This record gives sequence, structure tokens and C-alpha cells, in this order.
Amino acid sequence: MQTHLGGPTRTNFAYLIAAGALLLELGVAGRYGFHRDELYFIACAKHLALGYVDQPVFTPLIAGAGNALFHGSLVGFRLIPAISFAALVIVTARLARLLGADRLGQAMAALCAALCGEYIAAAHLVSPTPFDQLAWVVIAWLTVRMLGSGNRRHWLLIGLVTGIALENKWNVIFFIGSLGLGLLLSPQRRFLRSWWFVGGAAIAMALWLPDLIWQAQNGWPQLQIFHALQSDAAHNREVYIPAQIIYVGPVLTPIWLVGGWRLARSADAEPFRFLAWACGLPLLMIFILGGKPYYPGPAFAILFAASAVPLSRFLRAGGHLRPAAVVVVLVVAGAIEAPLAVPVLPAQTLAHVQLQKINYDLAETIGWRKQVAQIAAIYHSIPTDQRAKTVILTGNYGEAGAVDQYGPNYGLPQAYSGQNNFWLWGPPPGTSDWVIAVNVDPALLGRYFRRVTPAGIFNNGIGVSDDEQGVPIFLCSGQKGNWAGIWSAFRHYD
Repeated sequence: MQTHLGGPTRTNFAYLIAAGALLLELGVAGRYGFHRDELYFIACAKHLALGYVDQPVFTPLIAGAGNALFHGSLVGFRLIPAISFAALVIVTARLARLLGADRLGQAMAALCAALCGEYIAAAHLVSPTPFDQLAWVVIAWLTVRMLGSGNRRHWLLIGLVTGIALENKWNVIFFIGSLGLGLLLSPQRRFLRSWWFVGGAAIAMALWLPDLIWQAQNGWPQLQIFHALQSDAAHNREVYIPAQIIYVGPVLTPIWLVGGWRLARSADAEPFRFLAWACGLPLLMIFILGGKPYYPGPAFAILFAASAVPLSRFLRAGGHLRPAAVVVVLVVAGAIEAPLAVPVLPAQTLAHVQLQKINYDLAETIGWRKQVAQIAAIYHSIPTDQRAKTVILTGNYGEAGAVDQYGPNYGLPQAYSGQNNFWLWGPPPGTSDWVIAVNVDPALLGRYFRRVTPAGIFNNGIGVSDDEQGVPIFLCSGQKGNWAGIWSAFRHYD
């Protein structure tokens, strides 16, 4: 059975909306500074491998390329996630067309995706999240297109996108598994009985295999990461439902709910019923598992696309004024939510209006260069003949990544850390005359150094509360044993 392919193919408004989304991201891309994760991904790119402790290789490749091409320019560095966001807006409109939407519905689906706070926030940073969001929607679009055309060769493209998505973030497994179950429970299950499906699955596995090999060779550290994240599971469940409303936006929430209702219950959406499973099951599973509330975020773009038909009918029933009024409401709501998603406000505003309590990432992009300058001042206070055997040790990968990114300008050596892949890149050589320890447990330092002296407290200078504000810096000497013998005590995968 051929599925309904929807209205006209022209999506000019969607392209204009996508261009606006791209310009918004580029307009704020240079504000504040690098995020702790971005600094880590840049460091990962300098140690290219088949995989890493906490993610596959795709995002480090993007980060490394952006840093090399644009020489530290944040606007250039963040260009690719911004383009990914624009692509998500366009594909959402395309999917809406395949689900039966006319031009107005397609434009509204694109506008909803472009104004979704979760997508705006994700596209501001080089991280796995914006590419994960795009991958879910592209897979849904290709699947619906395959069912509509009857061309099973689309399985090869679906496998290609899935494989790339798995090399970016394992989160896509929730969607692929739910999509497969939805197809299995629908009349479209016949599309699974195809050698093209087998070929697509083989492509996906072939692309994912390098990461799996690396994980197996290194004791499956990503599973240890998942276990560590379970310490936040109870809190994640408590905030899960409110977070879906806040992250997407209160005004957009009824729209995606309408899309979910249409996929699950509406007769005109019966050929696409499998998408209800593909979107609904990840929302439920991630809640049960206590995953982070933003993990199922990509599903909302699919639900926006599904809502386009009833939304268009509602708007057209009100004459010319209703569409204009709804667009104004959506844009105003998006403008109100924008400071939560991206650094629209001056950084010092976060000291008084702590938006970082809602969007943690906002405050994690300030102060890194200042912190490195403080470390450098301590380093250069050490006698010149002893600096060659001085190690900079940090408590997390953001601090280590910042030293590696900005340190050469201050004459600093590379940094070491016990967190995630930085631990694998250690230990430091031999023994050290001095260790500058940033944000490391003093009790742990006391076990391996005879003298642990406070050397400073980091202050970002604008009073913004974040993970680095107020962290202690110690100057250690009298090392007990060499680094190779004690390095395992500093490891933490989280």
C-alpha cells in the first residue's frame, strides 16, 4: 500500500525560517567562550582514536576540524552545529509534507522546530546533541519516504544515517529500536522482509563497528559512564516531565502533543502509526531508566511535523488573522525563551539571574581563559630549573582542555586529568618536583604528596556560579612513588 505523500513540494518558507535559525545561532556563537565539553572534544581530536571513553569519534572529528580551520574563532567553530540546526528545520518541513501537510502546515512545522528552545540551545555548541537531533528526523523522513514510494533501496540510506548517528551518540538506539518495533506491529512490516533492509543494517553495523571494537578493547568504559550517570537517575525522573515543557517551550508543548495524538489515534495518520511508537517509547524508556531529560528531545521535531495537518486546519478556519496571530505568539514566546537557550544576555547577568539553573550549559562557557591565566601565574612562580618537572593536574576534562587550548600562549605544558579519556592519555612521566592541582580532592593529594599547600581559589571575576567558581588550586611537592604506580587512584569515569 502506498502511503499519502502530502501536499506541494515547495517549502520556500521553511528555507527562509531555516536561514533565520542559522543567523540566530551565528549571531550568538561568539559570545562568552568555549564550553567545557567543547574543550574536551578538541583535546580528543588531538588524540584521534576509533573511540573514546564517553562517546564515539564523530563529534571530536567535528571539533578538531572546526578548531583547526577557524583557529579558535567561536563563530567558525560553531558553524557546523548551526548548519545542522538549519537542516533539522528543513527536514521537519519535508517530513510534514510527507505526513500530509500543505504549505502552511509545512511552514508551521519548520517554525516550531526553529523556535524550540531545546534545539536552539543544542545548536549553540559543538556536541553530539545537535547531530543526534538531526539524525532522528532524517531517519524518520527517509522511512516515511520509503513507505510512500515503495522503494526499499531507501534502507541503504537509512542504514548510512543510522551508522553515522551511532558513531556520534548511542542515544539513537532508543529511536531505531522503537521505530523497528513500530514497523513490526504495523502493516508496513513487509518492508522489513527485504534484502535492502539487511544491507542497510549491515552498513549501520559496519560504521558502528570501530567504536564497538575500541570499547571492547578498553573494557567497555561507556557502560561505566552509564552506570555513573545512574547516580542522577532519581533527580532526572523528578524533573523529567517539567523539563520537557521548559526545554521545548510551554507554547510549543500543546502542538507536539497534538502531533502525538494524531500519530496514535487519527485515522488519516494510520499509515504512519509506527511513528507514534518511535517517538513515544523513547520518551517512556528514558524516563524509566532515569536518563537526562534532553535525551528524547529529537522526537519533538517529528511530532511537530505530525501536528502540521491539524494545525493548518485550525489556522485556516480562522481566516487571515488567526495564522498571523499564532505566528506572533510563537515568535514572542521563542524570544522570551531565547535567554534560557543561548547567551543573549551579558555573562555577568547570570550572577543575578541564574538561568544556568535551568540551562546548565550557559555558565559553563565562561572563565576558562581567566582560570588558565591563574594557573600560569602559579606555574611561573616556580623556579625556572624546576618547571621542567612540574605537572598540571586537573579534576575534570574541562580544566585540562582549557589548559591545552590556552596554555601554549602562557608557556604552560600539557595538562593531565583523571577524568575519562584524559586518564587514558596519562600518566605523566616519572615523578614530579611540583604539581599544580586544580579542583582535585585534597585528601587524595595528601595520600601521594608530602606537602599540599593551598595556592589559590578560582574566581571568574563576575560572580557567576558555575562548576569552576571557587574551586581550589593546590601546589604539591614530595611525591610518594612515581606516576605510573599511583595513576590508577586518580581515575574517574563520569
